[in-house]
Amino acid sequence: MVKITRIEAIHVRIALPRDFRGSIYHVPEKNAIITRIHTDHGPMGEAINGEGNAESHAAAVKVIETELTPRLIGQDASNIEALWTKMWEATHVSTRDRRPEVRAIACIDSALWDIKGKQANMPLYKLWGGARDSLPIIAIGGQYHDGYAAADYGKEVAFYKDYGLAGCKFKVGGKTPEEDAHRTRAARAAVGDDFVLCVDANRGWSLATALDYCKLVGDLDLRWFEEPCHWHDDKRDMAQMRLKSGLPICAGQSEITAEACRDLVTGGAIDVCNLDASWGGGPTAWLRVAKLAGVFGVEMGHHGEPVVGSHLLAAVANGTYVETHHPDRDPIFHKMVGGRGKIANGTYELPQEPGWGVTLDEEMIAKYRVN
Repeated sequence: MVKITRIEAIHVRIALPRDFRGSIYHVPEKNAIITRIHTDHGPMGEAINGEGNAESHAAAVKVIETELTPRLIGQDASNIEALWTKMWEATHVSTRDRRPEVRAIACIDSALWDIKGKQANMPLYKLWGGARDSLPIIAIGGQYHDGYAAADYGKEVAFYKDYGLAGCKFKVGGKTPEEDAHRTRAARAAVGDDFVLCVDANRGWSLATALDYCKLVGDLDLRWFEEPCHWHDDKRDMAQMRLKSGLPICAGQSEITAEACRDLVTGGAIDVCNLDASWGGGPTAWLRVAKLAGVFGVEMGHHGEPVVGSHLLAAVANGTYVETHHPDRDPIFHKMVGGRGKIANGTYELPQEPGWGVTLDEEMIAKYRVN
């Protein structure tokens, strides 16, 4: 038995050189939570979970400190399913937005799995099944930039190809279908037909508008169309998109439960489920969804967060692409994380050290920590 003795939650916040805008969101800074679980003997569990604004991260840290830690002190860190269930009970009585609670559970779940991997002396992707040792890696890019012409977006996507990435998930949904189609064509022209190109509207369009866009880009060999439609009826609308657009449909990152992703799969709304483990209950929940999705012939993605996402995607046979950002957009993965896998020729080699297999730069943590 390995007893939990202490849990740390460290919020780091880094201002970015510009606002990386999508159709309905702004990202002027990078936030992340570093969770450390100390035990009476054995390894310390450490995980870094990111994406979101400062307020959401501060709220999750508070949940870790005030609601979850008291439930876990003295418990056996090896009993991850039992601990996940114990933590999830915190969501049953909430009268507020449950997202901070679910994010907090994900942070602790991620650190518990790090302990498990270190105890087994295995990288987590192998502990979870080890479907492959490397994956194609793509950028999340094409965010709206004031003053950019279409050719400038083409240059950005070409940068990702030169950087060694296999593709790009390109932002649309913030302009008219004609304007965004023009931007998408410039991206495709800049990198050629062998570069993976997805598009992502972040729920920015109506069903009719999204279909208009599809008619304009039908010859661009898009890998998938992610979150094409407004949130309020998107399950139904995405099912219609699958039937009418001719493009694979991807969604799941906006969901916070495995059950919501189940409904996307069983409702015929998606071809790819990109649940974010850090937003949706942690690796424990993500792996449940991946197994279910595989039975229905649905592929798995993971919204950003390459440290966590790469291990999960490499663990299962239906995993797709590791997602990263431009180095300016994610200074944590590109500067704070040490020991990450090699990026070359469009692939990401999974780190082979136990657990998540990475280290974190303590000087950067000290410089940018908030709490």
